[in-house]
Amino acid sequence: MNKYTGFSDLCIPEANTAALKPIIAEAIELGYRNVAIEQTFDASNPAVINKKQDVPKPYNLKELRDNFGGQIRLLNRLTVVFEDASVSLVLNKSTNVRGYDLIAALPTREASLQYACQTLACDIITYNQNAQWIKLHRKFYYLAVERNIAFEIKYAPAIVDSTERKATITRAHRYHFYGKSKNVLISSGAKNAFELRSPYDIANLGLIFGLSEEQSKRAVRDVPNKILLAAEGRRFGKAGVILRKRKENDMDSDDYSGSELEEEISDVEEDSVTDAVDAMDVTAIDNDEEVDDLVDMQPPKKMKKKADAQK
Repeated sequence: MNKYTGFSDLCIPEANTAALKPIIAEAIELGYRNVAIEQTFDASNPAVINKKQDVPKPYNLKELRDNFGGQIRLLNRLTVVFEDASVSLVLNKSTNVRGYDLIAALPTREASLQYACQTLACDIITYNQNAQWIKLHRKFYYLAVERNIAFEIKYAPAIVDSTERKATITRAHRYHFYGKSKNVLISSGAKNAFELRSPYDIANLGLIFGLSEEQSKRAVRDVPNKILLAAEGRRFGKAGVILRKRKENDMDSDDYSGSELEEEISDVEEDSVTDAVDAMDVTAIDNDEEVDDLVDMQPPKKMKKKADAQK
């Protein structure tokens, strides 16, 4: 069962708690159920390559969760900026990565974009101003779709700046050209409450981004929730085990324990069997074969004791 329901915004940039509170309060008022706080880690930095800088610890959401109670689900997201395959070594060696609910890849070159689609363990492929114009081939787009990786579109930068608006629309239409806008999700990237929009406004905005009406609705609800569920599978594994406590007397009727097979039959039990045989009409038994048939009807324990006596 998918525990992630409702509308989701998977990209609210990291800020201090005082700055995040009005943004989250606005998100609750607009009807969002899941919000991810984004932290950025530049793996192309020379300090990271020289193993002098580690992945930052996840943002502490305790105060925000206590403040908003069960009104909204808050998540941690890590956006990794990288330029080659060495990013996998950095992420695999870091223990802080395990604390993040989502991993987003931000490739800076065409080769790194292909690596993210094909190999990198991530949940979202995103972009920034410097990576807007990287080309993507249809083959790698569908590889990412098969791996349950989503392609992100951020609308807040398009609201604030006209140049960003043009670049965002161009990027969105490329997703339509490469893969018919499959697995596209729309996030805000909002740095203040003013930049947030309601999910229904975003559904209309999706038409400008080259999405159909149905795809626009899925981009803020179904696709993000599916990615959150896939992210849990990546973190914890996809296998499921059901454990059921067995009762102490839960045993098949024809099962005998080792002690039961080895125990001797008491004289009381033997006498009761003898009395039952005496009470039978022995005149009806005409030959030895019928006597053998009667013996065969005796319980296994009785037959065992009889065989031992004959020895």
